[in-house]
Amino acid sequence: MNSPEIKVKKVELTSDGWTLNILSPRVATITSPTGVRKTTYFGFDSKEKAETFQYWVTRKDKCSKAIVRSSERLSTLWEVKTWETEESLIVECALKDLKENAAITF
Repeated sequence: MNSPEIKVKKVELTSDGWTLNILSPRVATITSPTGVRKTTYFGFDSKEKAETFQYWVTRKDKCSKAIVRSSERLSTLWEVKTWETEESLIVECALKDLKENAAITF
């Protein structure tokens, strides 16, 4: 099976160019008007899974800061909002999510 391709859905947040970039149902970023990534969001179905991910990304220095909160940007129940997140982690999580969602389709 081929690996899915990330097709970014861009949602304009403000008239001056802040953008929500949806990479997969469980991964999104926000970029400034100049295109600089400011935050990343990882979605989870339970608070416990979100807290486990938050603990892992901070312990492994995959980001500078991470908080768990009820989802505001994603369609999941919970999200981990991160700052200065490693790009490789963002891509890896988005591809994994897309692959899992593709396997669910009928």
